[in-house]
Amino acid sequence: MSAIVLDGAIDLHCHFGPESVVGTPHSVDAFEAAEDAAALGFAAIVLKSHDFPSNAVAYAVGRTVPGVGVRGSVCCDFCIGGLNPGAVETALRDGAAIVWLPTISSQQDVVNGVAAMLGVPGPGIEVVADDGRLRPEVEEILDLVEQHGAIAATGHISADEHFAVARRFAERGRLVVTHAMNVGAGPQLTVGQCVELARLGAHIEISAATCMGSHGPSVAEVFAAIGQIGTDRVVLSTDYGWTRDLPRPGPGLHAYVDALWREGATEAQLRQMVCENPGRLLGLAG
Repeated sequence: MSAIVLDGAIDLHCHFGPESVVGTPHSVDAFEAAEDAAALGFAAIVLKSHDFPSNAVAYAVGRTVPGVGVRGSVCCDFCIGGLNPGAVETALRDGAAIVWLPTISSQQDVVNGVAAMLGVPGPGIEVVADDGRLRPEVEEILDLVEQHGAIAATGHISADEHFAVARRFAERGRLVVTHAMNVGAGPQLTVGQCVELARLGAHIEISAATCMGSHGPSVAEVFAAIGQIGTDRVVLSTDYGWTRDLPRPGPGLHAYVDALWREGATEAQLRQMVCENPGRLLGLAG
């Protein structure tokens, strides 16, 4: 258990297996992820798959595992046809809580080599057209997210694309900048960029996978970044579950929160970032 009271925690970024495109055994399946979360007193988890919309899995797990909310999501990667408004609309009608802009199919992950490492077919997906505006299908997807009261997650798109999306959507919808400060996959956003995106109205996700391993920023650096961004705009998640080399998501979130507490984060700050902020984004809190 955590050094602080963590009942009501929410993990917006919970991977589960099986999932072929990632190409590695997962630490949990969806039932195990939910059972861990329920045992630890979580309020909810959001299941993320690169292979398929996870709504049906989330529904089945939620009916089977009592005591925790289980929500689905959809990634705009090649497996659903990329930026596919029809697939996104169906997923939202079926209860998707989050629509992820391209992750492993993004042009950014083609540039940084992640797509090739995973064998993801190209070309990479870009959300901004040659004229500097969001592509029409991105605009349509964001409109659908707003209409359904869901969350738009930035995925692995480039830093420039992050700002294009934030300027168009952050003030009118629920936008979460994901994989902030990650090393490797994604945009590798700087702290300054995270601060600017938060000022535009986005919430900034800093995951356990970003800083709890041997690569990436330290926990101390993440805590310092949180101080600049502001706890009212930060969401803590895990991005765990996709490999057995990392902890299971539920216990992993506890370990992450403990590490930040040891750096000086208060219980009130941590609960704001792991319970209250994600709860409002999911529509579970006022």
